[in-house]
Amino acid sequence: MKGGACCPQPIRALVLPVPAFPRAAGGGSGSRPGHGALGPLQRSEPGQGAAAEVRAAAPAPRGSRCSPVLPGAPEAALTPLRCRAAQYACALAADALRRNGASTAALESVRRLEEHLSLGRKLLRLGSAAEAVEAAKRAMHLSDTVLRFCVTLGHLNRALYLACDNVLWAGRSGLVPGVQQDKWSLRSFRYFLFALVLNLSRDVYELRILLEREAGGRRGKGGYSALQAPAGPRLQQLGLRLRLQLRLLLRVLRKNPPLLLDLVRNLCDLFIPLDKLGLYRSSPGFVGLCGLTSSVLSILTILHPWLKLKP
Repeated sequence: MKGGACCPQPIRALVLPVPAFPRAAGGGSGSRPGHGALGPLQRSEPGQGAAAEVRAAAPAPRGSRCSPVLPGAPEAALTPLRCRAAQYACALAADALRRNGASTAALESVRRLEEHLSLGRKLLRLGSAAEAVEAAKRAMHLSDTVLRFCVTLGHLNRALYLACDNVLWAGRSGLVPGVQQDKWSLRSFRYFLFALVLNLSRDVYELRILLEREAGGRRGKGGYSALQAPAGPRLQQLGLRLRLQLRLLLRVLRKNPPLLLDLVRNLCDLFIPLDKLGLYRSSPGFVGLCGLTSSVLSILTILHPWLKLKP
C-alpha cells in the first residue's frame, strides 16, 4: 500500500456486530441483558415466595414518595382522631386550669375550643355509620362463633352510635333545629357503651385462648411444674398460683402487642360513656386523660397497621 492510504479492513472489523449468545431455557445465573438482579423480579407476580420478598426489600426508586413510617396511612382516618385527641387534650387542660385557679375567661376559651373540636369531629365522621355496617356484614362470615357474635354486634352498635352522632351534629349546626340534644346524646353514649362492652368481651375471649395455648405449651415442656407444689398452707399455694398466672398473662400480652393496645384502648374509652351516663362518675381531667390516651393509641394503629387487632 502507498503512504497515506487508509486501511479499510481493520475498520470493518471494528464495526462488525457482536454475535448474540443463545438464551438458555432454564435461566442461568449470568448477567445477561434483562436478567440482572431486578430483571425477573420485576416481571413476577406479587406473593410468589422468596422473589416477592426480595422485591419488597429492594430500595425504592429515586424520587418515590413512599415513607417507611407512614406506609399509606389514610389521612381521612387520621384527621378525626387528631381532632378527638385535641378535644380531650382541651378537656384535660381545662381541668388543670380550673385546679390552678385560672381566670373564667381562660376556662371559657378552652371549653369553647373543645366544643368546636367536638363539632368538627362529628362533621368529619359523616358517613362512618355506613362503613360500620359494611364491617358488620364482613364479620358475619367469621368461622369462630364467639368472635362472629362479638365483632358483628360491636360494629352494629358502633354504627348506631355514629348515626346518633350525625343527628347531634345536624342539631348543633342548625340544620335540624328541633333535635333534643340531651336525649340523642344519652342514646349515643349508650350505644357507645354497648360497643365497648362487646369489644372488651372479644379481647377477653382472645386473651383466654392465648393463655390456654401458652399454658399448654409450657406445661408440655415442664415450665409450670411449680403448680404441682408439695402440700402446704392454702394461702401460700393460692399466692403461688396467682404469681404464675400473672407471669403468664404478662408474657402473653408482651408477645401480642395488638391485643394489648386494643385492650388498653377499650378500657380507657369505657370511662367516657360511664361518666356521661352517670353510671360511674369521674373527674373531667381523668375523662380527658382517658380520651387522649385512647386517641393516641388509635392513631398508632393507623400509622402502624400491624398493631391493629384483626379481624
